[in-house]
Amino acid sequence: MKIPSLPSERPRAAGFLAFLGLAFLLCFPYAEATRNANELPRLVQGMALWETGQWAIDGPAARRLPLGPDVARSPKDGRLYPNKPPGTAVACALAYGLARGLHPDDLDLRTYTWWARLLTGVVPTWALAAFLTLRLVPLFGREASFAAIAMLTLGTPLLSYAHLAYGHALAACFAVLGVWGCIDAVTRAEVARAAGFGALAAAAVTVEYGAVFCGVPLAVFLVASVRQRGRAVAVAAALAGALVPIAALAAYQDAVFGSPWATGYHHVIEPDFVRKHGQGLLGLGLPRARAAYVHLLSPSTGLLWWVPTLPAAVYGLAVAASGPKIPRRDHARVALATLLLYGVVLCSLSFEGGWRVGPRYFAVALPFCAIGFAEIVTQCRTTAGWLLAIVALSTYAFVTNVWAANLWPHFDPTNLHHPVAEVLWPLWREHAEPYGLLRAWFGIDGLRICVYGSVAGGLLALAHTVEPRLVTILGFATGVGVGLAAVVAVERWPQHPRGRQNLAYVRGVWEPDHRVPGDPPSFRIAALSPEDIERARLGPVPRGAGATRGPSFR
Repeated sequence: MKIPSLPSERPRAAGFLAFLGLAFLLCFPYAEATRNANELPRLVQGMALWETGQWAIDGPAARRLPLGPDVARSPKDGRLYPNKPPGTAVACALAYGLARGLHPDDLDLRTYTWWARLLTGVVPTWALAAFLTLRLVPLFGREASFAAIAMLTLGTPLLSYAHLAYGHALAACFAVLGVWGCIDAVTRAEVARAAGFGALAAAAVTVEYGAVFCGVPLAVFLVASVRQRGRAVAVAAALAGALVPIAALAAYQDAVFGSPWATGYHHVIEPDFVRKHGQGLLGLGLPRARAAYVHLLSPSTGLLWWVPTLPAAVYGLAVAASGPKIPRRDHARVALATLLLYGVVLCSLSFEGGWRVGPRYFAVALPFCAIGFAEIVTQCRTTAGWLLAIVALSTYAFVTNVWAANLWPHFDPTNLHHPVAEVLWPLWREHAEPYGLLRAWFGIDGLRICVYGSVAGGLLALAHTVEPRLVTILGFATGVGVGLAAVVAVERWPQHPRGRQNLAYVRGVWEPDHRVPGDPPSFRIAALSPEDIERARLGPVPRGAGATRGPSFR
């Protein structure tokens, strides 16, 4: 299935995807002093894989980097491993190889982190946008499809997770490509493609355990398809393909933790994590009002504050799921079921997810909103009132999510009532500038270029869907004004008693620090000697031992 029906469409699609690529790449928000506990174990495991061929993250491969609480100790060999599945670390290993090849003698943690975020966040998010462009344009047309993809990639926390090596963007890419591809392949009874896409969908679980819930609605679709003529073999192929990455994950868990059923969460060493993950099924129990508030409604972490367009997407999916077009209906039904299931999962968690933008564990389901966004944009393009509401919510979402992604994409909500008011607005007013390509290449600040360009591009994509009548144009313009007014109004939100201390911490670890000439020093990743590599292969090293050179700052 190709994007353009006419050759003239190809430059527009290429230009749109190039714009998204720039929006993802221009800024690099990084603060090394935070020692991001969600990234460091994965980064160190990538280093260990590349240099020693081992999964363990202790020994010389750790280089005395504080690993934080997201680690587990194996009952099989007593070594340390991330408490996450290994998929992200494999991508980090490739990133480490690229970074080490380009910087053989002076590689530092900041440079390595940039490459890791590129391969685990930016590239998967861009690939997801390209895939959705391929699939949505034939169903909804160019204008509605571009608007939907802009609403998804620029107006949700998916943009923030494109800037972090958490694995959420990579898992979302695998899940959506695999699920959508499976539906297409089974519908057309294409056996080989069904097996391939089944494996791709299941690969999401090797990156993020929570991605397993994406497979539940897909499994229902596959079971329902068995009785339809000619589809049984394709369904069997999809299931067989899915078993391959699941078997690989089971083999990893058996090799590392001594059982195919044992995950890193079963062996975490942080006492608070032990308590939380010990409740129910790895921290998942029955829905609770407290969890529903924290993950859906709370101004600091609630999904509806970061994705205010979500109800519109759900409504759009409901419309598409009952529509007459069979391909659109099948995909919409699976997508709608996936979103609703993840909503229930969020309300059932006994833990909240650490540093994050919105509920982290919903990120893998966010791309399933795409059909709903395209449908609602198509439905509202001629109705001024509904158009005003959608544009207002989208404007607010564009500004706040672009700010978060490029300024501070890892809020600790413990001491925050509203992160937009207490962190993002102050940083924006103070002209805090993150690292970025424009700064690296041309020595000019790029944050405002990135923010203004991203928000304007998202609104322009929405504007192209509007029917050119005075009432709809006025509705669109009023919606933009209302959305911007909402962003300004949020600045007056009551501050948490410890909000000032939280902001002082952010300012204290901010990079680059314009008060000091040049960039702050970064942890130098010294190359391992052959002796170091051999010691790592033999097992853990005594406490206090490490790489041939300790931390070196420059």
